[in-house]
Amino acid sequence: MIYSNYEYFLEIVKHKNISKAASELFISQPALSNYLKRLETKLGAPLFEQKTQPLKLTYTGERYLYYLNKYIVMRKKFENELNEINAEQRGKVRIGISPWRSSYILPTILPEFSKLNPNIEIITFEGVENELCDLIDSNKVDFSIKSFSYPNPNYQIENIMNERILLAINNNNSKLKELDLHKITDNNKIEHIDIRIFKNERFILPIPSQELYNVIQRMLTINKIEINGFETGNVGTALNLVSKNYGLTFVPESRISHSQHSKDISFFTVGSPTLFWYLTIIYRKDAPLNNLSRLFIDSIKNKYPGKYI
Repeated sequence: MIYSNYEYFLEIVKHKNISKAASELFISQPALSNYLKRLETKLGAPLFEQKTQPLKLTYTGERYLYYLNKYIVMRKKFENELNEINAEQRGKVRIGISPWRSSYILPTILPEFSKLNPNIEIITFEGVENELCDLIDSNKVDFSIKSFSYPNPNYQIENIMNERILLAINNNNSKLKELDLHKITDNNKIEHIDIRIFKNERFILPIPSQELYNVIQRMLTINKIEINGFETGNVGTALNLVSKNYGLTFVPESRISHSQHSKDISFFTVGSPTLFWYLTIIYRKDAPLNNLSRLFIDSIKNKYPGKYI
């Protein structure tokens, strides 16, 4: 039970004298004495020992002072948090992201972001590409980080970058050896190659429900190429098969830029125009992003400012 004007009680405790406390508070001594009597009546016990000078707290007075100080601390803490919330400096950001995107984006962004914004909690919901839209629709996340072949009109979309899709070929591939291009390993100097050279080769393809499958099929249609092959939803599995010279596959450039890959594999750009997809931020059109989400998105865009990853 903390009553109003508790600063009056604190001044009496501080000065151990009602007259001095009244002077400090710019009120009359009778007015402060009446305040103390009303307070003691509400609490049902005296707060100061009777007829002692300087004034000394009773046990009830000591406990009231103890809880009053705790109340003041908690009130101040709440006021600070409330100010931060109103200023949108404290809260949660819920993000949908695929596991392999999470494996390189979060270690790159999160440590520095958390250091600069210690009161913003980042919560991730991981899912495969086709589940990231569902997370948006069900309001489980504020936004998702997702790749598209073409922007989806059902969502508000912000592009982070255009990411190239590379053709992965084993260095022992006979046609590749004929071209003598397999020695190039610098990602910044990736050679372009004509996909039609390999139209009769075995391919390891994504499964049809994946966005990467749609990107690849569109490029093959443009180049009038029909290919069949083994299907897997796991890019790692596809690369492992390529490393065993089982076939060729397509991988997003981030997969080789941010992780180890077999030295037995070379990578090339394909298509005209060069095959790529959009790495985007997507969120509901009827739910604009708050400032907390914007802070995190800006961190991502600042980290990946180029056209290609």
